[in-house]
Amino acid sequence: MVGALAAVLPDRPAPGTRWGDYPQRDEDRLRGLRHALLGRVRGLVAGPGRVATILGRAERLAAEERPLPALAAALRARVASAEGGHGTQAEALALACVAARRELGLTPYPSQLRAAAIMLDEGLAELATGEGKTLALALAAAARALTGVPVHVVTVNDYLVERDAAALEPFFRALGLTVDRVLAVDAPERRRRAWRADVVYCTAHELMFDYLRDRLAGADRANLGALAASLRTGAAGAGGTPLLRGLCSALLDEADGLLVDEATLPCILAQPDTDAGEGGWDTALRLARHLWQGRDYTLHAAQRRAALTDAGRERVARACAGLDGPWRIARRRDTLVAQALSALHLYRRDREYLVRDGRIEIVDANTGRVAPGRAWSAGLHQLIEHKERTAGTLPHRTMVQITSAQFFARYWRLGGLSATLAEAAGELASSYGVAVVKVPPRTPSRRVDLGLSVLTDASALRTELIARTRRLAASGRPVLIGTRDVAESEALAAEMVRAGLAPAVLNARHDRDEAATIAQAGTASRITIATNMAGRGTDIVLSPAVCAAGGLALVATHLHASRRLDRQLHGRVARRGEPGTVETLVSLDAPLAGAAGTPRLPPLVGHLPSCIACGVASMWIQVVQTLESTRARHARRRLRAQAEARARQHVIGRVID
Repeated sequence: MVGALAAVLPDRPAPGTRWGDYPQRDEDRLRGLRHALLGRVRGLVAGPGRVATILGRAERLAAEERPLPALAAALRARVASAEGGHGTQAEALALACVAARRELGLTPYPSQLRAAAIMLDEGLAELATGEGKTLALALAAAARALTGVPVHVVTVNDYLVERDAAALEPFFRALGLTVDRVLAVDAPERRRRAWRADVVYCTAHELMFDYLRDRLAGADRANLGALAASLRTGAAGAGGTPLLRGLCSALLDEADGLLVDEATLPCILAQPDTDAGEGGWDTALRLARHLWQGRDYTLHAAQRRAALTDAGRERVARACAGLDGPWRIARRRDTLVAQALSALHLYRRDREYLVRDGRIEIVDANTGRVAPGRAWSAGLHQLIEHKERTAGTLPHRTMVQITSAQFFARYWRLGGLSATLAEAAGELASSYGVAVVKVPPRTPSRRVDLGLSVLTDASALRTELIARTRRLAASGRPVLIGTRDVAESEALAAEMVRAGLAPAVLNARHDRDEAATIAQAGTASRITIATNMAGRGTDIVLSPAVCAAGGLALVATHLHASRRLDRQLHGRVARRGEPGTVETLVSLDAPLAGAAGTPRLPPLVGHLPSCIACGVASMWIQVVQTLESTRARHARRRLRAQAEARARQHVIGRVID
């Protein structure tokens, strides 16, 4: 059956050509359907039997006297004209297993091998936290590179990029493969050299920006139609040697973050607009401060958008009667004042952004980390700068942009893994043509979910939280407290200090101390207050004494709009079969699902017996999370459709010209 499906469309650009000669694949929905079907079928057969076959081959290869480079060279010679067969894939994975044992001292677990096989079959593996995703990615990258396909391993930040590329260099070198990394500080020539390696570790940010730089260099900068055409065809044009050598194969760490959470966030290559002038930011803020909510404007918290009413537009028009420039154009002034209302009421300091070193730094809502180099568009960033009286920046004129949804769909081969993929399986299959396959953990989970507790208000929640934290720490267990944002984490830390406790804080303001904070978070009686930063890329190591005391205790003070984000935080607990507990405290006066504008619990819940109140609250939260996830999914689908329509319009415009 797999062979019949594989015959529908070819696996590579064209027979007899080298990978890297073709920059990207066309966006073909039939190809996407084929990949989804193949991924589902192959994922089902990538079970214990297939893993046992790979391990058997690894044992036979390990018994051979030939060195690894010789074995790798022989394998590459055999597959030079027949890349992609399952026998070849199994042998490449087996050879990678031998290299991991010899060079890293690591014996891959069956769960890691199965995840690697799923990724090689262009699927997404849901691999539980603590199962060794770094090695699983390395095995898949090595196996694919051994067949002559250049591989981009995309991870979450520069620290992990540099760490993994350096730590795994002996592993790849033993297989005759070159490995390199691309960091934000690298110069163009350093990047161009790095992208020529067999395996390249990078972040999505750097990868997408270099792709846009290549496209911009290869198109007539004054002709948007030609630029859009180059984005669709991947032609590098006459702008010199491109940085990248093609979108051949990508393996994604934390794949749901890239393909779902950040799918519609555009990566924009822009330059300062020196002709924009001052823009009237202070005037817009002054006008916005004199408007009344409900009468002059409405706020849409979920969309982070403000809208003027008819009365508000008339009021703004009267106030601008004596002003010149943009204030004489109704549409321009209404848009500017609406943006100023958003800046004042929907974007809050220490929640959506920080003020650090005299600059505005955006906090990523999904990761809790500062997003370097990111700026809001349409004047919003400048309005917030003027609101906070920080150093102003010029508005930027967009040269070219692309979303991660558009970008990663252009790879010939796409795979990845994460611990939280199941909830997004349908969206990932329809948008990217990749199937999600869950990999059972090597040891049963010992995590105990203590459920939900409902408190009357925020004050009662903090009192109960401090009491529980004191009891847990006194028993010798480390405590991780999940909070919504920077402001909440720091306010709670101050209250705990007044109560005689000594918590550490992990949030975007203290991101430079993240490694040291996490290194101590698993020690006995340690209290750590964290934002979403604790949800991804962190490994809290526990001592045997802590495990004997009951392991890490997670106490969350809120729930997220997506159940996946809750699971990411819960994944810090009970890794690798360790013990641990998870519990959540919510109050009647706080919005549910962690998002402004989401409904609160009905007041009636506060008058119910505790056990009934918790049951009602749990059901209510499930409904809210389902509705919020559905709304976000539809919004992503709508934005993707709009982006595709704009791209088609540019290409059509070029043809007409």
